[in-house]
Amino acid sequence: MEAMEQHVQTVRPYFEQNGHLLYLQNKTYDRYLHMHKVMVGERGSEELLAIGDELAGEELPTYLDAAGWAYAEAGLASTESTTVERVARVAKAEALWQQSLEYQTAMREYLGDIDTTEVEGYRTAVNLACAPLIKSIIIGNVQEEILRSVLGSVAEIAQLSRKALDTAYGEGDTAAGAYHRGFLFEASALMALLYMDDPRYVPLPATARGDTGYYHREQTHDISIINQHWGEIRKVIPVEIKSKASQRDKRRYKALIIPGRVRLSAEGVDPRETVNAFYDITRGSASMRQIASVEKIAAQLREMLRLYQKGASVGETAVRSVTRFHESSVVAEQYPELVRRPPQV
Repeated sequence: MEAMEQHVQTVRPYFEQNGHLLYLQNKTYDRYLHMHKVMVGERGSEELLAIGDELAGEELPTYLDAAGWAYAEAGLASTESTTVERVARVAKAEALWQQSLEYQTAMREYLGDIDTTEVEGYRTAVNLACAPLIKSIIIGNVQEEILRSVLGSVAEIAQLSRKALDTAYGEGDTAAGAYHRGFLFEASALMALLYMDDPRYVPLPATARGDTGYYHREQTHDISIINQHWGEIRKVIPVEIKSKASQRDKRRYKALIIPGRVRLSAEGVDPRETVNAFYDITRGSASMRQIASVEKIAAQLREMLRLYQKGASVGETAVRSVTRFHESSVVAEQYPELVRRPPQV
């Protein structure tokens, strides 16, 4: 007990205001975040393995999440390692993400007086839920059953977050409310992409560095869509989810921006109805109205992705990686909320 209390005092600063900056003092983690937010090649896979090995011995969830993604991406991106070796790396990632969840559960008990919403494990749980998809790509056989199973798992996680959002609104907890609202929009986009049930385009949560905006901020994204054919990764399409895309967002991000309130809400601007619709669909209890709403959301996302890819590739990283950032003017012609206006002088 005394040892745990001492440990809590050591890690407490990481959970306080601006505590996230302390993570950058870890040179390995900082090196990981400095990597461009694109899928690596063989040399990059080797570097990620080294980073994963170094961060795997840490305790804080943020480091474990990064270590997990380092292993998972090294498994996904490598073309020279054997299938067995690549799948084993994803298994390491799963173990680290599970360890992260267990640590978060323990720390919430000891840090009750500090807002720990950001590390309550919802995104880590989604990583775990999507691990079978990563393995399926590596094996070269993404089955529709796996896509549907992952959709069901993500729907369960989103439903838990939806209930937490209800509680946050009831208690007037604006910080928790903002976190869960943002998470639910991201989960809704991921579920809509999974709902398309197309093994050629597999959606995954963005890597830990891809979703972190300390460096290469313009490359930040929430979801990576893996365009693959029997395990051969042909293209990675980055997607960024925003509740409402501001002009600043549209000028900053190179990824396809999806405005959640406009394109991911089944009714009005609240993500909870969308989450409920997906949850009911995965359990066979959805109404015709819910099914129609989800079909509309999925169709819009499919069209936005098609138009986004018609835009010219932008950035040097688009030349050196299978990750493709595109110019957004083509998609903005049909979806005016994405029109990018020059900054006012």
